[in-house]
Amino acid sequence: MMDLDIEYDDLKPGISADEQQMGVRRLLQIGAGVLLVIAGLAMMVIPGPGVLTALVGLNLIKPDNFIVRWIRRKVPGIPEDGAVPKRYLAIGALFFAATTVLSILYGDIVFDWLKSFL
Repeated sequence: MMDLDIEYDDLKPGISADEQQMGVRRLLQIGAGVLLVIAGLAMMVIPGPGVLTALVGLNLIKPDNFIVRWIRRKVPGIPEDGAVPKRYLAIGALFFAATTVLSILYGDIVFDWLKSFL
């Protein structure tokens, strides 16, 4: 059997402050993702970008899911692995906020306009 020469006296019980901070951050990220998925499902009935909101929530819950990987392969400029550049996140957040506000303010008008064609 192999001897690893581990000094057990140097090991500290519990988790470090960095590990605790990372765990709290991940819990908040999952919580925000769940709220966004629920809001996205609600926005499929009420005005708002429901599919986009649900996809953002799924990405927060599990960033390596197949939908997110497919989107990352399709969108030019976004790497398949690793962090998404900050400018893309800022543009996405602005687009998300703008479409949400526009759909709340003008959703009925656009819906009535579309119904006139059908």
